[in-house]
Amino acid sequence: MEKVLKVKTLGQYFTPKFVGEFMVSLITKPKDSSVLEPCAGSGVFLSALYKAGFRNVTAYEIVSSLPNYSPIKIIYQDFLKVEPEERYDVIIGNPPYVRWKNIRHEWKEEFRRSNYWRATMSGLADLTYAFIYHSINMLKEGGELVFITPIFWMETVYGARLRDYMIKRGYLELIVNFNEMKIFEGVSSTIVIFKYVKNQKAKDVKVKVVNLHTKEPLTPQHLKEVKELLHRLSSGETYIKDGIYEAFIHEQPKDGEPWRFVPQITSIQNPLLSLQVSPLLHFTRISLLGSIAEIGNGMISGLDEAFRLKTDISTLTDNEKTHIIYVYKAFTLDRFIPGRKPIPYIYVNDVAREEKFKEKYPNFYKQLVIYKERLLKRYNYGRDIPWWHWVFPRNKHLFESYEDKIFVPSKERYDTKGYFRFTYIKGLYYATQDVTVICPKPLFREGILYLLALLNSAPYQEYIKHKGFTRGGVNDFSEKPLATIPIIKIDWNSIEERRIYEEIVNIVKTMIADGVKDSLKEELNNTVLKLLSIIKL
Repeated sequence: MEKVLKVKTLGQYFTPKFVGEFMVSLITKPKDSSVLEPCAGSGVFLSALYKAGFRNVTAYEIVSSLPNYSPIKIIYQDFLKVEPEERYDVIIGNPPYVRWKNIRHEWKEEFRRSNYWRATMSGLADLTYAFIYHSINMLKEGGELVFITPIFWMETVYGARLRDYMIKRGYLELIVNFNEMKIFEGVSSTIVIFKYVKNQKAKDVKVKVVNLHTKEPLTPQHLKEVKELLHRLSSGETYIKDGIYEAFIHEQPKDGEPWRFVPQITSIQNPLLSLQVSPLLHFTRISLLGSIAEIGNGMISGLDEAFRLKTDISTLTDNEKTHIIYVYKAFTLDRFIPGRKPIPYIYVNDVAREEKFKEKYPNFYKQLVIYKERLLKRYNYGRDIPWWHWVFPRNKHLFESYEDKIFVPSKERYDTKGYFRFTYIKGLYYATQDVTVICPKPLFREGILYLLALLNSAPYQEYIKHKGFTRGGVNDFSEKPLATIPIIKIDWNSIEERRIYEEIVNIVKTMIADGVKDSLKEELNNTVLKLLSIIKL
């Protein structure tokens, strides 16, 4: 229990020795440089620094009970309380990752009170942000920051101020993205190693990016390959693909917008990736998904297992049979068409009195009453909700108003399957909170099958992978992120575009009727690319 508490409040996940040595090898400053380790732990980085010949090293650690296995002295003090003075040539380490809700009260108050911290620390930032920000302010001009962190701060909305602060004061030299690789015990987040140089005068410096695409645990051999790829990029190569490794040169980020790094070769092949999309901008050939479709997150029961029907439908009363809804969960969805049948659920939100519920719906009552105590403890959204009701049947009207819909899991990890699942649903079916519904409006002339085709095509899947909203490698498909996806409109005056449109729709019709085959997916991808190639975005 004490170990779990320390992880939550102090964010301590200790770095493997070979990772520390790899990160020290990224330092280009001379051995007599002043080096800071702001979160020393048991001295993994200190030992690696000492082994590499660095002696002018300062180290801080907040937990004095941790053993120091290095020959370098550790100052047991809260690094965030050290005055920010630009005195270090190098700062290296593994800063703690602590979500805002788990950050110590004294730190939260300091972040709120101090003008210094308010520059980057919002009510959603994690502790990593504070360490990056404070470390940059400790670096001399030309100093190097080498950290290993979760990827969140590079991609989240509330990391925008930190990213903007960084890029105005320096540049990224390299990023190693481990995606789904396991580095720290008990951590499933995407981890990155990055090197940042504080230099306000540098211009046109390219970022060296290495991606590893595997679920294997990280080993020294992996990092040996990464080191070689970084060397090849430094020697002039611009794109390398070798098995699980992908390495390329990328332009510097310009501001606080999410930092997503896409190889130029991919951007050339897929013109969607070059689009700079904003709800405030008007495009003649595209509409944002939010303008041509109603989008809503699924309904919330508050206790899924209680409402999932466990009784044979043939044994139900007539009243009960009319109060079953059929629900698609995220695991039932697949690309284009469902992978599994919908699941029957109990839905009696129109029954106001418990006596009537017990009398008219005896089988439902018998099933739900077992869960009564737990149902009464559900979050009630500030309302008095009968225990047999769903707590928040949001967007129920969307499921009922549209005969044709597209369902998508509200959260999806691309690397798990290699694709995102947009599923065509026809008829009166519902979804729970793990699914988002997309309902094209009647005025969208291209129609739902065209939209389904685009969203499941390789160019669009690639666009969403690189440009969509992600957190730790998990794509968010709630209403706001989906609303910003650019949908190509057809020029109905163009004979060629109308012909390609018909091809796209007919391919999807065949999939729905006969099943999804690889040959059809390939044909669809090529046809969508053909459409993109003739449209000037």
